[in-house]
Amino acid sequence: MKRPIISGSGIRGIFGESFTVLDACKFAAAFGELVGPGSVVVGRDTRKSGPAVEAAVCAGLLGVGCTPVLLGIATTPTVQLEAMKEGVCGGIAVTSSHNPGNWNALKLIGDDGVFLRAEARTELAELLASERNWVDYRGCSQTMILNGSTARHVELVAKLPLVQKTGRKLKVVLDVTGATAALLAPAMMDALNVEWDMIFPEMTPEGDFPRIAEPNRESLSVLAEEVVKRGADIGFGFDPDGDRLALVDNRGRLIGEEYTIAMALDHVLAHNPGSAVVNLSTSSLAEDAAGKHGCVVYRSPVGEVNVIEEMEKRESDIGGEGNGGVIHRDCHLGRDSAVGMAYTISYLREHPEETIAEWADGFPAYINMKKKVDFTGDFARIAMLLTEQLGHPDDTTDGLWWRRDGGWVHIRPSGTEPVVRFIAENTAQEILDSDYALFRKVLTCVE
Repeated sequence: MKRPIISGSGIRGIFGESFTVLDACKFAAAFGELVGPGSVVVGRDTRKSGPAVEAAVCAGLLGVGCTPVLLGIATTPTVQLEAMKEGVCGGIAVTSSHNPGNWNALKLIGDDGVFLRAEARTELAELLASERNWVDYRGCSQTMILNGSTARHVELVAKLPLVQKTGRKLKVVLDVTGATAALLAPAMMDALNVEWDMIFPEMTPEGDFPRIAEPNRESLSVLAEEVVKRGADIGFGFDPDGDRLALVDNRGRLIGEEYTIAMALDHVLAHNPGSAVVNLSTSSLAEDAAGKHGCVVYRSPVGEVNVIEEMEKRESDIGGEGNGGVIHRDCHLGRDSAVGMAYTISYLREHPEETIAEWADGFPAYINMKKKVDFTGDFARIAMLLTEQLGHPDDTTDGLWWRRDGGWVHIRPSGTEPVVRFIAENTAQEILDSDYALFRKVLTCVE
């Protein structure tokens, strides 16, 4: 990689190679012009390059007349909440989310607490292509420090109407992968009166995460072992910036990140029935959970901001993504692991006779297949041939999406890599294998 990756939420790359402090400074300055002079909150994760990138961000913001307000180490949802405060015009989270420790990035947040929407992304691109309007010495502000953001985040979630802070005694194990959840998760458990143990509390001395950063079935094996060893009711696994949450059940089974949104839907819709929104690549578990309460689930293109905009369109209070991201309007319009934890704990307290394993066993046993194949050609050609084989897609807002007997298939060009992604789910392995074989055959025809 020689250049940073620019996407809907910001810019990212390998620090010192495809993403430098100069990139961070330029991007932050353009963002500062976009949101206008005023306060911009800045939080970061625990990467070794974090202080350098944070300093570059401050320089860029100061140079265009903004006032950087440093939160220190904070989860992305914490930054989103602070960006919504009166007198703040936006926020920047210095984090590369689930990427390894040698990466870093900027996530850009508007004053509504949401990653930049389409109109703002277009305007930002135009600003990046133009010269900056640097201020002179009279217009230069100074960096400020704001403490207590994590405590405010926890207090807000703990006060949500559907959160149960008393009742059944519970014990959890927290796998925080040495990152921001080391602050948020224990504080959240204390507020909910839940006993907790924590593993992987710090980064390695070399600046790497102590496990694979993405919280999925492959990376949470130690958490699964610790849940059984410590007799815990559940295990929570996080990504480095704390917006995603994966679940391990009381048997030490890695039920994974797809169950997180299903659990939240089951809890919220039982109290407040209504529509929900997930993205096209989210498991049918979400539809099953909503269906228990007679509720419908709508699907959006992949990406947090796309889910949020579909929630606004459908007037849905609850939504999320199958990567472990729960979004509840009662808190804020952003993925938030604290909300996911709080609703999981609350569900278990409202169902004291049920374990998380028994709850998970009440859903169909779906099989997931996620593949990516290098491809730099014309996706329209792939789309035409697949449509000839599988019929007209049920959704074309983000690549191609078909509902299949027992599941679905989603094929889309990546927005960040020269690949085509094949994401599918079914109750039958042979259907998944057949659909993937057809996909590969079509790719062979167009290469």
